[in-house]
Amino acid sequence: MDTVQITLNADNRNVIDILRNLLLQMRGVSNVKVEDMGNEFDITATPAYREAMDDIANGRVYHAANAKEMFAQILG
Repeated sequence: MDTVQITLNADNRNVIDILRNLLLQMRGVSNVKVEDMGNEFDITATPAYREAMDDIANGRVYHAANAKEMFAQILG
């Protein structure tokens, strides 16, 4: 089975600690990573943002006038 990643944002650290402990007890869960985002969430600090910027820098972007054109590009 492929590895799957789940992202969860919570304002209450106690909730995160409880969920982390519960998840680690589940069969198949190998790691639970908790990142402190501080008081303000900075989207530019996320791996997804860096990957998106890399896609733009390397020309891996597509443009479509509408949804029909987008699906035509995706599905061929």
